[in-house]
Amino acid sequence: MKINTDRAYKSIAGLDRFASVIERLSLFVSVILGGSMVAIVIAGVIARYAMRNPFAWTEEASRFLMIWMVLIGMSVVTRNRENLCVEFLVIKFPVFFQRIIKLVNEILVMSFLYILMVEGFKMAVNAKVQIVPSLGITMYYPLLCIPAGGLLTMVQLGIQMMIDLLMWNSKISPHKVLIED
Repeated sequence: MKINTDRAYKSIAGLDRFASVIERLSLFVSVILGGSMVAIVIAGVIARYAMRNPFAWTEEASRFLMIWMVLIGMSVVTRNRENLCVEFLVIKFPVFFQRIIKLVNEILVMSFLYILMVEGFKMAVNAKVQIVPSLGITMYYPLLCIPAGGLLTMVQLGIQMMIDLLMWNSKISPHKVLIED
């Protein structure tokens, strides 16, 4: 894609590189968590059916790993602009109104993510006294995924909003992918 000014292109390219680093780190962590979850589930199945002596902790551990994986993965989806949305009506408007609608939508999502992050952190701190019996850890660690996922997604959404604002005067619809990897 051709951007009109070198300065805007350099800014967008820099923001995109930063978003790409965060995305790669998030994907790395998600793959580790997903692989761990699969290994734990397989170990649980083998212990239950082959050895007839099930592990008590596998179900909760795999559940917590899956929740962490999904909430970290939110930022990857946001970075790639693959969030679930209905664009049928919005793409019928002129590009200027599409940009306004998208900006309002992103501000609302950013507000939600802020509330999710703040309240999720409060909830995690309050759960420090609650122990997960099968794992012997406090609920602080499983619940910390809520503010962590919210923060990562806020950063990625903020970067996407800055790219959209830098592209404000272009004739390209904000619902198109701006930079191809």
